Amino acid sequence: MNKNKNMLNNEENSNEDATVLSMYMKELNKLPLITHEEEVELFNKIKKGDLRARNKMIESNLRFVVKIAKKYQNQGLPLADLIDEGNIGLMTALDKYDVDKGYHFISYAVWWIRQSIMKAINEKSRAVRLPLNRSNELLQIQKAQKNLMHKFGEEPSVDMLAQATNLEPTIVKTLVSVSKDMVSLDAPVFKDNETSNIGDYIESDLASPDQQVMETLMREDINEALDQLSDKEKDIIEHRFGLNNKSQMSLKEIGEIYNLTKERIRQIEKRAIQKLHNTEIHRSLESYSA
Repeated sequence: MNKNKNMLNNEENSNEDATVLSMYMKELNKLPLITHEEEVELFNKIKKGDLRARNKMIESNLRFVVKIAKKYQNQGLPLADLIDEGNIGLMTALDKYDVDKGYHFISYAVWWIRQSIMKAINEKSRAVRLPLNRSNELLQIQKAQKNLMHKFGEEPSVDMLAQATNLEPTIVKTLVSVSKDMVSLDAPVFKDNETSNIGDYIESDLASPDQQVMETLMREDINEALDQLSDKEKDIIEHRFGLNNKSQMSLKEIGEIYNLTKERIRQIEKRAIQKLHNTEIHRSLESYSA
């Protein structure tokens, strides 16, 4: 009886959360997006302490936080918590952003939003606290383990996981071992010095967002955009612009691969680019051209 009651309570809480989230999204959809020119104007006001401009800047990017948060679902935290953490990252980015550097705010903010979400997943969902980049890699490995187990019916080898995740086998082996051992990096290193933790002696190799954002984030967003295309369109775009380690080719060279005329390849390229312009992801890609 109690068990059934708990199940009903959990279901009611889940339904309530879904309703609240749905209402939140409806409210966000009413908020207008802003242009790059408006963004620059708002940041100039924010520099002078204008709180109304700050709030407008935050509100105009809340939908983007939800979009990013959804990518981290089923990793230990409910979506509402992921959104909350992403919003914290958004506000951190707002405090650190330098409008004079030239790129759009959201290009910079994505790094902080993701870092905030990953940190929450890492600290609230696991007993082991890893550096954030390693935590993300561990999540990749765990996802690959699940997929390979389902496909082959047995525990995948380190080499199989390395191939599936594009990580070095040594990194895979270490992270798999860490996930099994569950050693807390908050534990004291020395018995007589409780203020020194194991984590203090692990050097973080996270790049500054100023260096990483224009490379890593753009690459991820471009790949997400390319997934909206057919296989042929994707391959042609990748060859035309030298993306994903493919050699850059002329229309004629690509035409020879597909046994099509240069003009036909141009038409397919134009159609693919038009598709990209019509996707929601275009806003992300557009921000890198500032």
